[in-house]
Amino acid sequence: MPVDITARRARRAAPQKDLDRDSTGRPAGKTTASARTMVPERTLSGRLIVMTLVALVVVSFLVPTVRTYIQQRGEIAELEAGIAEQQERQDELESEVTRWDDPEYVRQQARERVNLVMPGERQYHVIGDLGGDDDAPENQEDSEVRTDLPWADALWDSLVRSAVD
Repeated sequence: MPVDITARRARRAAPQKDLDRDSTGRPAGKTTASARTMVPERTLSGRLIVMTLVALVVVSFLVPTVRTYIQQRGEIAELEAGIAEQQERQDELESEVTRWDDPEYVRQQARERVNLVMPGERQYHVIGDLGGDDDAPENQEDSEVRTDLPWADALWDSLVRSAVD
C-alpha cells in the first residue's frame, strides 16, 4: 500500500497542536500531487523477522524434547500394562496357593492326578468305550483295528488289510 512520505514527516515534525497541517503549512488533506512522493510500505519489519527467528530456534529445541517425552509416555503405558498382567498372574497364583492349603482340595487332586484312594475305598478303572456298541462284531471289517484279537494278531491283521487296500 503506498504511503505519503511528506505527510508522515509532517506528522512527526509537527507539534501536537499542528497535526492537521503538513510541512508546508497547508492543511494535511489539501497537498498537491507533486508534493507527495509515493513509496511502498515495508511488509516485514525487523522486529517481525527477529521474532520469527527466535520462535524457530525455540521450536527446534522443543521438538526433540517433546518427541522424547511422547516416546517415554508410550513406554510407561506399555510397562504399566505389563505390570497389570503380572499382577493378575500373581493374584491367580496366590489363589492357587490358598487352594492347596485346603486339605479337601489336596485329597481331590491326589485322587485325580495320582489315582490314590483312602483306606477302605476301592478304585475301578473302566477300559474301552462307555457307549454300548452291541453291533461291534458285525462292523469288524469296517474298523481299522480288531479288538477281539490279541494285540500281535491285531497288528498283523491291520498290516494285511493295509496291503490289500
